[in-house]
Amino acid sequence: MATAAIGAHLLPLFPRPSRVLFGHRSFAATPIPAHRASPLTQLRRSWPSKSNPSSRFSPVVASQSNFFRVVRAAWRVSKDVIEAGTSFVPAAVPRPVARVSVAVVAVTVALFLLKSFLSTAFFVLAMMALIYFVFVAFNTDEVSGGSGGSESTTSTEETLEEARRIMEKYK
Repeated sequence: MATAAIGAHLLPLFPRPSRVLFGHRSFAATPIPAHRASPLTQLRRSWPSKSNPSSRFSPVVASQSNFFRVVRAAWRVSKDVIEAGTSFVPAAVPRPVARVSVAVVAVTVALFLLKSFLSTAFFVLAMMALIYFVFVAFNTDEVSGGSGGSESTTSTEETLEEARRIMEKYK
């Protein structure tokens, strides 16, 4: 209560900041301190209610909305890039023709970069596969442990016999 009384006396000392208008938006010249709700209150508000199951979204709907949000953002960015590129075209060229030509150039550059990235990735994968197969081909005796059915059974028997000897040694 005492802090409220002190705060009320200090309010005339700090006048509200003036607002500066830019177009249709207004910006504060200095930041206005805002009242924040406690984190627990925010958590309680964002929690879906159990009485209304339609307020909860399934993961499919959430991922679709994120995908559409990304597509919308990419569309907006591409329109901005086309408009920015159009501003570099001389004024003698009609604006619709300039927009189309800038869009064609942008798509060509994007496809070239995509092709370059994919060809590099496939080349690296092919080289890794080739190196792996060469490694396996040169190291078949070490990897397989033998080259015949009867030899593999004798090597298994020899391994078991060696294990028995080691176990008897430490009894």
